Amino acid sequence: MKQRKNNSRKYLRLNTVFPVEFNAVDQDKKPISAVTQGFTRNVGKGGMCIEAKFEKNKEPLAIVSGKTVLRLVINIPSSSFATNSYAVVRWVKKVSEYIFDTYIFGVEYNEIDTDNQKMIERHVLWLYRKPKVLFILFLTALIFAVLITYFGLQVR
Repeated sequence: MKQRKNNSRKYLRLNTVFPVEFNAVDQDKKPISAVTQGFTRNVGKGGMCIEAKFEKNKEPLAIVSGKTVLRLVINIPSSSFATNSYAVVRWVKKVSEYIFDTYIFGVEYNEIDTDNQKMIERHVLWLYRKPKVLFILFLTALIFAVLITYFGLQVR
């Protein structure tokens, strides 16, 4: 397995899947491509990895790493509304050519409202902490059940 020699990520990223719509925009933020739906592979405070499927053997988007700007509509499961942001594509990779051409690409937010970024950060932190919180709740319930059983037997 290849390991990255230098991980340039500034923030924690977690593997999580939720829908994202995106389209390429020009410098004036005017759309230059159709809206495409994809799904996140991982999400963090500073960016995300998106997976999208395109019709086989057709050029999906003219993505140039470091130059292409995407308008993202991020549908976070813990939120009742979608989050809008703009992000620069940092890398792109074709990963499958089976029925559809599947691409993954990493994006870094370059314009996102502070509230929206905090919402993404809270969601990522919750996903990170959720297993630990559930384990602590389970362990507490187990200890409580053992104590109830033990003291219940002592009363008799």
